[in-house]
Amino acid sequence: MYPKMPLIEKKARKNALTKIVLVAACLMLTGIPSAIAQSEAKSETKTEAQVLKQLNDLVKAKRYAEAYVLSNKHVMDYGGEARFDFLMGMAAIKTKAYEDSVFAFERAVINKPKWEQARFQLARSYYHVDNLAASKNELVKLRNDSSDPDFIDTINGFIAQVDTAITDKKRQFKQIFSVSGGFDTNINSGTSIDEVFIEQFGTTIPLSDESKETEDLPFNLSYQAQYQEPFNQNSLLIGQIALFSTDYKRTPAFERTLADVSLKFQDVLGDFTYQVGTFFRPMILDETHYRDQYGFSTNWMLPINANWGVSAQVGFGKIDSRISTSLDVRDVYATTTARYRSGRWQHIFSANHTDIRSVESGTKHQSYHYYKLDYKTTYVVTPQHQANFELQYQKSNYDVIHPVFGAVRDEDFARAGIGWRYLMNDSMLLEAKFRHSNKRSNVPIYAYNRDEVSFSYTVQF
Repeated sequence: MYPKMPLIEKKARKNALTKIVLVAACLMLTGIPSAIAQSEAKSETKTEAQVLKQLNDLVKAKRYAEAYVLSNKHVMDYGGEARFDFLMGMAAIKTKAYEDSVFAFERAVINKPKWEQARFQLARSYYHVDNLAASKNELVKLRNDSSDPDFIDTINGFIAQVDTAITDKKRQFKQIFSVSGGFDTNINSGTSIDEVFIEQFGTTIPLSDESKETEDLPFNLSYQAQYQEPFNQNSLLIGQIALFSTDYKRTPAFERTLADVSLKFQDVLGDFTYQVGTFFRPMILDETHYRDQYGFSTNWMLPINANWGVSAQVGFGKIDSRISTSLDVRDVYATTTARYRSGRWQHIFSANHTDIRSVESGTKHQSYHYYKLDYKTTYVVTPQHQANFELQYQKSNYDVIHPVFGAVRDEDFARAGIGWRYLMNDSMLLEAKFRHSNKRSNVPIYAYNRDEVSFSYTVQF
């Protein structure tokens, strides 16, 4: 027989048991809401089949906004499943969320490449994000793969719509205005000597100020307007008019205005893009109609790959002097150009041959031909800043002895330049440029040096 427990110890054990019961009850009550929440969450989680059915029902009922919200809610769960992506794409394209529709239909086509409706809707999505080339490419491939005559008719109708958009995209009118100023050490390309010895007459003749090098501060204004009217995706008509005006602070006698009016037809022949056109360029010097230049040119351009492109230009023209017919000349020229782009660098190489013939028989000493080499490069420092460099060399060969100086002129010309461009935005440009020119001649009056510094502002609208 056990001894009896003291009264105090009995009460202590009773109190401890009560506390244990209360703690257990609290834990049970605390767990109930969590269990309920988990149960409710499980009841809200829908299977893929349920989501697809609900999404399909919404699209069929044309409740596209609700379908778009629902598809975005489950895209992390079911994106990549072709049917889900197709329905999501339909909801997106109908609510004008075109970028989302592109991604959705691209996923659907990746998983089911032969799904014609998905490919057609992908082409529509490309069209709406203005990727017209991708849209047409997808439609042409789809038309070639399809055997359904009615569907092919639908595709052809949409291809026509894309073609119209491509053509309209080429219809444009743009204007360019530029203003510049700076310093020029030899605005008239004049000689540095004060007098010239005429061997034929055995005498020395002083030169006028207009024949000698003259430094001044030029101020230039230019305006260009161009309109192009497409006939179809490949051919278009390009009309352009440009006006150039140069004023000087101290020597108004050299102020001049030049106009350039041209009309070109552009088309594609095989891999070549070609242009044929005509131009007219009147010039006003010191408020006097000085000369008119007009002619014909053709240019053929061939892209070789992503880095290289080449072109060839041939033309002929005539200059009619309004001062004296003895200054009238005809010219024929040919130019070849190669362009190379790699990373931040762009290089342009060109070679030109021009033959200039004097019209009057008594001025054959003005007939000559020259060869010219050009090199230009641009380095993109940042998207807004570009550095430029240029080199030019020209060799001139005259035909007959000059009647005054008693020699056949033998001349070469060299120029080097550097520049910096700042692209303020898509339509405005600031530029600083320095150029040095040197012309050497066996007849001293035609030799000169020239340095030019200019700062310009250009805007396109």
